[in-house]
Amino acid sequence: MNFTEPVKNELAEVEKAIYSIIPSEPNEVYGMLPAFIKRGGKRIRPVLTLLSCKAICGDAKNAILPAALIEIFHNFTLIHDDIEDGSKFRRGEPTLNIAHGLPIALNSGDALYTLLWNAVASDSSLSSDKKIEMQKLLSSAFLKVVEGQGVELSWYRANKMNISEKEYYDMVGGKTGALVALSCEIGASVGGADKKTCGKLKEFGYKIGVAFQIQDDVLNVTGDFDKYKKEIGGDITEGKRTLMLAKAFGHASKGEREELERILLSHTDSKVEISKFIGILEKHGAIGYARSKALELVNDAKNLLSSLPDGPSKRALVEAATFSISREV
Repeated sequence: MNFTEPVKNELAEVEKAIYSIIPSEPNEVYGMLPAFIKRGGKRIRPVLTLLSCKAICGDAKNAILPAALIEIFHNFTLIHDDIEDGSKFRRGEPTLNIAHGLPIALNSGDALYTLLWNAVASDSSLSSDKKIEMQKLLSSAFLKVVEGQGVELSWYRANKMNISEKEYYDMVGGKTGALVALSCEIGASVGGADKKTCGKLKEFGYKIGVAFQIQDDVLNVTGDFDKYKKEIGGDITEGKRTLMLAKAFGHASKGEREELERILLSHTDSKVEISKFIGILEKHGAIGYARSKALELVNDAKNLLSSLPDGPSKRALVEAATFSISREV
């Protein structure tokens, strides 16, 4: 079963809502944004919002706006991440900072962030209390994303290499886990779930979000560009700290640690150097270890769904969890 199937009609409405929120003028600010969002992406966060709502027997129409807002925020973070990381490709095409220059990309990313709050404030279907509740959920999760990104950037600035696994999980739990957790929590909330159920779905989302990021890190050193649509080894060029690095750094010899540090801090795009780095990861079983930790997270996440009523949406959530670690793109 395709896990998007139970919400395919509502997902089409989310897509319409996203583009309705983005003005057409001035073109200098907004013109590039629809094309950037239309590049694709998995829309995993809106799907999870809709599925979480339907899984607790809620009306998925109530989840369309929050699903659209979360996807808009996600695309805002992608634009800014590409700027901060110096990335050249996003979904197989040049990043906005490469195509239009850093200042314009930065400004258009800021515009996306502003638009989502305007959409909440101007939605006449929401009561004042519902608006406040939604704003609290959104702002709390968005803050965690920014904090996670800030921690990662501080590692780069300080040339911090020997990160612990806990430090990695804390960082990625904010940068990636918080937004997926929000997707599931807010879907359950607008569907009318009680706090306990909302909490379980939030934790479910958090765990598969972290697993999703671990898989993304793994794909960046093992994937196929034609499928993955980003530079293979690009994370090494960017100097990214991953769970694989934490594992390898803890077991490598002094000479290997120095080699890992030298390559990562050089920001090289040399295939020879990148292959050397990946070879050290493989030697110490770091890639397989990362995959195993992602699997543990997904299995734990699936167990959190046991109290939900059986049905297509619950089964789709289980499949979405599996997808987070089985995907190749």
